[in-house]
Amino acid sequence: MPFFSDVPLLPDDPILGLPIIFAADPRPNKINLGIGAYKTAEGHSLVLTSVKKAESQILQRHLPKDYLPIEGEGEFIKCGLQLLFGAESALLQSGQIFAAQTVGGSGALRLAGEFLAKLVSKTIFLSQPSWSNHKQIFEKSGLSVGSYPYFDPQGHGLDFAGMCEAIRNMPPSSAILLHGCCHNPTGVDPNFEQWKELSSLIKKQQIVPIFDLAYQGFGQSLDQDAQAIRYFAGEGHEMLVAYSFSKNFGLYGERVGLLAITASQAECMPKLASQIKFLIRCNYSTPPLQGARIISTILKSHELTLEWQRELKNMCERVKEMRKALIAALLVKGQDKNFSYMHQQNGLFSFCGLTPDQVQRLRQEKAIYMPSNGRINIAGLNTQNVEYVAESLLSVM
Repeated sequence: MPFFSDVPLLPDDPILGLPIIFAADPRPNKINLGIGAYKTAEGHSLVLTSVKKAESQILQRHLPKDYLPIEGEGEFIKCGLQLLFGAESALLQSGQIFAAQTVGGSGALRLAGEFLAKLVSKTIFLSQPSWSNHKQIFEKSGLSVGSYPYFDPQGHGLDFAGMCEAIRNMPPSSAILLHGCCHNPTGVDPNFEQWKELSSLIKKQQIVPIFDLAYQGFGQSLDQDAQAIRYFAGEGHEMLVAYSFSKNFGLYGERVGLLAITASQAECMPKLASQIKFLIRCNYSTPPLQGARIISTILKSHELTLEWQRELKNMCERVKEMRKALIAALLVKGQDKNFSYMHQQNGLFSFCGLTPDQVQRLRQEKAIYMPSNGRINIAGLNTQNVEYVAESLLSVM
């Protein structure tokens, strides 16, 4: 009996399908501004020197390949929490936080969604727009997904008033997803005073904040990019943080993530830990080993930590320089248009107001690839292609 004959065909993922289409394009001048991964000035993936040294040290130690505990590698979790909340954080000494290693940031988000749907809330609100996979992850977790205004397409900035008004109308015990820094896909973040106002408003409305932090170190600095999360923690929010180590350590394929949960009462932590570990056991049982070892090896070594920080700063600075170069080229070539708002965007991404039709024209006419929402990965630019990209963008606007 053909059990699977009626299984419907789903379309390729709009982001992860881009490299396949890009690879099949024979044009020599093609440019990929799609997937949110850092690229070198030559357009190649980068394996950090600090990572290579950590891998060499791990190999020389002849470590076993046993299963990790359900919650993950202990030293990795300790180092990750210090990176996230600060080494001197009172929260880390309070016993009011539980963390588990996850299969990437996506795995952390899925665990957070399942935990909320099972025990806390039935509704989560996402920024409009947000990373395309957020909606799918939380829907499949069992949550009803709503949205709140975030990006103002006319002013090309944050719709802070609309965001606050939406939060005032969210029901108590619902959840709100916040991007800790380098908002994906817009690159637009609240300033610190706005974060303070959001913290107060979210607490007043009795809403559960979930932070997605995937780009720490690609915005301003490691500490500044975690400033909002640390402030919320200091204000006593019960919250969740989904953290990805893919970008800032260049460990995309190792799938290294962390889920942290803070509670107002330390006696709640064993119960929270039991629930998260149960969800992990029912899903992937235990997390991967190698990526966690690499990160803990780096962060436990003063020398490797300094080298990693220098490499991360260099990646961040290259992205900033390419953003400036794109803005300059757009301003010179499109003198009747104002692109100065792009200076306020942070991280790998930029929004410059492209429609899906314009994105399609760029692909067909110029061999430039990006998601249909017009999100540009600034790291895909270099000194050889930035002028061509600027001309191409202007040609379809």
